[in-house]
Amino acid sequence: MSASTKIVPIKQLKDNMKILAFTGFSTQYLQLGEHSCKFIQLNFKGATFKIARNGKKMDCKENDLQPNDRLLKITDFPDTLRKFTTVTPRLIEELQKRGFLEFEVMELPKQKTQQEKHKESVEEANVFVQQVKESVEMREQATDAVKDMMDGARLGKMKTEGVKVYIENMMKSSSAEAMQTLASLKQSDQTYAHCVDAAAIFQNAYYEMKRLTGEKPVFADVQMTLFAGFMHDCGKSKVPKDILESTARFERESREMHLLQSHTVFGAKILEEMGMPSQIVNIAHYHHVKMDTSLNSSYPQNVKYDDVLMETRLASIVDVYQALIGRRSYKKSWPPAAAMRYIDALTGVEFDPNVWDLFMKVLGKYPKGSLVQLNDNSMAFVISVPTIDLNRPKVVVVRDAQGNDVSKYALIDLEVEKNMNIVKDLDHYDIFGDQALDIFLQIQAM
Repeated sequence: MSASTKIVPIKQLKDNMKILAFTGFSTQYLQLGEHSCKFIQLNFKGATFKIARNGKKMDCKENDLQPNDRLLKITDFPDTLRKFTTVTPRLIEELQKRGFLEFEVMELPKQKTQQEKHKESVEEANVFVQQVKESVEMREQATDAVKDMMDGARLGKMKTEGVKVYIENMMKSSSAEAMQTLASLKQSDQTYAHCVDAAAIFQNAYYEMKRLTGEKPVFADVQMTLFAGFMHDCGKSKVPKDILESTARFERESREMHLLQSHTVFGAKILEEMGMPSQIVNIAHYHHVKMDTSLNSSYPQNVKYDDVLMETRLASIVDVYQALIGRRSYKKSWPPAAAMRYIDALTGVEFDPNVWDLFMKVLGKYPKGSLVQLNDNSMAFVISVPTIDLNRPKVVVVRDAQGNDVSKYALIDLEVEKNMNIVKDLDHYDIFGDQALDIFLQIQAM
């Protein structure tokens, strides 16, 4: 018997208990007669019985029970006998009538009321908004560190100390998920903040995906996972700055595009020379390789998709997702939900379906920070990723059905409020302009 279980008499059975074993019996079971033996055999099929026979203790199944056996314990109940393990007032009455008097039980957690669940959700939402708020400055400083690292590399000195400082800070503050949401709310540039956002999304998604599959991460630790994300585009440090920061959109066969696409080869070489693990090198080298390697958008050329690690396939999805939600000189940013739909449409051709399915479960159809319209015409920010129905996250209303910005932020759990649902996702820049992040950070859920 473990510390989490205990032996109780029948009068102490409660409906928040689960019965693990019957341990005490009335006199009719101290020496089984024909009738009691048959009763046990018929009603406890599949369980294990501890008995005493001819002075010897032994375990047996129901078919091996014999009259004159002394019943000591019934345990190892199969699912088909759940009616004997889930305590209810009716079961207690029946057990007492049948002469079962003592039990090994485990107390189950008390079921929370809807009011308690709502209060807990509100607290979680407000803590999360605060984490996003605290991540704003860290993201800006980490972006500067990436810029300094790449500028140094152009001069022949790839120094990663500054980046590693912010990796440690992100670890201490557990802010990867908050920074992932921040990426949805605040547009990034196409190089430096992109690396920071992609690292946060990659690390958070990767460990959640491994938790879902029960598989062991290939990286030595979480810091190294973040580092892999930060460094996936380090090869851009070898691309001339005027090309990297140009506002033009280059033609596919141009010299400039060729140099830009060479960043994967440059990155792999830099990381190999730094003695980085092969997984990190693989990410930098192959994160633009598509499932259909014949596509013009797949590079480097002549790569087998089997050589692209699962971690790199995830980095490929993260890279495109972040590029879509970030600002580019040649396009406006996409809302997170629209970016998810776009990648979904390309899965099976460009992206690994198995990796994508897990990524979708982690980020949801409406990633945190998405602005959505509800069926009552109100607008709300998504504040959680649902575990059951990805169409029904928790949301916080920021504009009411009449089009007025609210001062009291109601949290709605769409998995509970079945009469409410999302009718469409919105572009928060179209609705709120540059104030989108500020409005999100003002949320104090109720």
